[in-house]
Amino acid sequence: MAIDEKAGMCATCNKQVMVRRKGTNHLLHLVLSVLTGGFWIIVWILASVKFGGWRCTQCGGTRISGVR
Repeated sequence: MAIDEKAGMCATCNKQVMVRRKGTNHLLHLVLSVLTGGFWIIVWILASVKFGGWRCTQCGGTRISGVR
């Protein structure tokens, strides 16, 4: 599974930290889309939606702002 990692402001820690969220493995979804004749594209689109959002790597908090 891919992981997106950026800098952001954690309201719980009250400081600038690295934040993470689950990403999408686009290469895997491309291969599966080709193998299934395009039917997998529906799953790929749903997997690309970022559920859960960003999490602080220090405290695990979810109140994150200013991600860049």
